[in-house]
Amino acid sequence: MNVGIFVRVSVIDKKNKESPEIHEERARQFAFSKGWNVVRVYVLPGISGKTTLNQVETQKMLNDIKMGVIEGIIFSKLARLARNTEELLFYSKYFQEHNASLISLSESIDTSTSSGRLFYTMISAMGQWERENNLERMLASIETRRSMGKFTGGTVSHGFTIVDAKVVINKEEAPVRRLMFDLFLEHQRMSTVARKLNDKGYRTRKDKAWSDTTIRRLLKNTDAKGMRKFNYKTPVTKDNPTGLKPQSEWEYLKCPQLVSEEKWESVNAIIREQEKGSIFKQPLNKRIHLFTNIIKCEHGHKMSIKSRSNRYTCKECKYGIGKEDLEDIFLTRLKQFLKSNDELSEYNKSNAIEIKLKEDEIEFAENKFKKVKKRLDKLVELNLSGEIPTVGFKKHYEPVFLKTEQLRQNIKDLQLELEALQNAKSSFNEIASKSLEFYNNWGNLDRAEKRSIIESTTTEILFNNKTINFKMKKVAPLSSLELNNNGQHCGIIS
Repeated sequence: MNVGIFVRVSVIDKKNKESPEIHEERARQFAFSKGWNVVRVYVLPGISGKTTLNQVETQKMLNDIKMGVIEGIIFSKLARLARNTEELLFYSKYFQEHNASLISLSESIDTSTSSGRLFYTMISAMGQWERENNLERMLASIETRRSMGKFTGGTVSHGFTIVDAKVVINKEEAPVRRLMFDLFLEHQRMSTVARKLNDKGYRTRKDKAWSDTTIRRLLKNTDAKGMRKFNYKTPVTKDNPTGLKPQSEWEYLKCPQLVSEEKWESVNAIIREQEKGSIFKQPLNKRIHLFTNIIKCEHGHKMSIKSRSNRYTCKECKYGIGKEDLEDIFLTRLKQFLKSNDELSEYNKSNAIEIKLKEDEIEFAENKFKKVKKRLDKLVELNLSGEIPTVGFKKHYEPVFLKTEQLRQNIKDLQLELEALQNAKSSFNEIASKSLEFYNNWGNLDRAEKRSIIESTTTEILFNNKTINFKMKKVAPLSSLELNNNGQHCGIIS
């Protein structure tokens, strides 16, 4: 079996003269006694065990596990791998998913054995118990604060503020938020709304100029029509880079209205038509280049083009790539992707699965809505029959009514998500069907058209100053391009 050695030595360990070499040698002797081949060593010198997951060496280790370079990791003890339960559980799950083993020398744990797997099962159960208890305590606290009419956390958007733990209208910001809706109904362009607000001297809370992106976010936010969204965020992870929970878990609370529901719906109906009416979105902000927010360095930092520069540069890593070189390279990879029957087939299959899951989620939410609505109707019936006195009726009725409104809004949001998925599939199929036309006429397309094609086909581009990796939409494999010492590309390596 090919294995790796994971060595983490803290500052305290160094003071106690416990060098990385000592830990590595101990692990090598153990591997030799088992007849295993040590093919990789990952060293984290002077790193705290509070979190090890995002370290460069750790990410290399996880990638080697994924690619099958190693089948297990040897380390001195669990505390060397990580000191928090969450990361230990992540490692356990990740290694199990890739049929790899975790071998701890001090605890005599080897997850390739039944006893080792039992240990991690116990760890997982304890972790789940701890999370559920924390969740129960948190929910109980939120419900208590909510019953007292107090604010339950988070931030409020432009037009609102917090007074005595309650969400109220901000008298200075509210007129600006309302004006956004009026301007958009008149001009139907985010950029025009932003420009007119800036011309009038209005600024954001951070005293910055309005952008079309911010305008779009505020126009689509349901709090403007009196339904404030909460419980929709979760910590950002590798598996969930957006940090959003499934929409079925989102909840809504009533808040003061800034605009009528009719006006909000009118504005958002226009936005939806604009988003689905063409495969090309509205013109890009001049500061947004073709690969902005898509190209990143190997450490995940976004690369951008500074003023008077023709290169995408990572300000942390201090290297970059010419924007024309990147565009040429992308065109080569685009042609490969769009002409590959296997990749297109997998894309369509993955998209169909995602649409089916969204349809199932809508069906589940609709069934739940019917049950809650039936309960609401029953309460009204009991009140009319005199079984629930009018004096106490509000206490029973309001929570159930609010739940029906939340579910109603959730179903609307899910249906919009489904529509977006279906439109994305249609847009992508249109792009794929015209792949040669787009490729041959690339030089004649405007910037917005090129950007739309990039967003429709590409998830991420990673660059490490030597190799560039393209992760095409959803399922396409990574392609690498090797660069020479002058930063020029030598050719595509699949």
